Amino acid sequence: MEGRRRRINFPAREWSRRDASDIDGQPRGPNERDANESKLSESTHQLSSGVLAEDIRPNEMTGQRTRMAERSSVPAVCDRKFLVVLVALLVPAFSAPSATAGERSVTAAEANGTYRDVEGKSEIKILALGHGKLKVQLALVYEYKSGAGPMANLGDASGEATIENDTAVFVPEEAADCKITMTFLPNGKLKVEQQGDECGFGHNVRADGTFRKISHRKPKFDDA
Repeated sequence: MEGRRRRINFPAREWSRRDASDIDGQPRGPNERDANESKLSESTHQLSSGVLAEDIRPNEMTGQRTRMAERSSVPAVCDRKFLVVLVALLVPAFSAPSATAGERSVTAAEANGTYRDVEGKSEIKILALGHGKLKVQLALVYEYKSGAGPMANLGDASGEATIENDTAVFVPEEAADCKITMTFLPNGKLKVEQQGDECGFGHNVRADGTFRKISHRKPKFDDA
């Protein structure tokens, strides 16, 4: 028998159907191996689900924070827009100059006409000549009572006046110390102020007062 060799064939082990626990060398039955494979698959699924859930939660929280930030930023944007609109409305109101007497322009149609005082005795005729000039005629009356009965002092003057915006200045001829300022007011009113007493009028005759337009027609003058 010496010199002869025997060849022994061992059955191949099926590693592909064994669980990782087979590495310890202990054999496993088919049912046990299937159970281990099922547990391994379930563990892998739970692990991947947990990782996915952890990945989703931060994203959800980030989305919530983003939506909250967007909602909180809406009132701030509205407040800024309201502030801009408010400033745009208030700045012109404070910066724009107010329209006062002396700044309103008067047309020829507004100036032309015959004006009479409250008592209906004194009269002023005005005609626009253009180029900032007016033709003016004053017929003023001061009435008083005397022992002989009612009396009246008169004051007459005529010439050209210069007008700027709504104010005209008239200086009667040969009366350098007299200046009569006439301001055109709305509703056909004329405010007259006299500076100086030497205007060539009769005693106690003055041009001061408020006159109202009684005729819009171009007046006719005594010297015409």
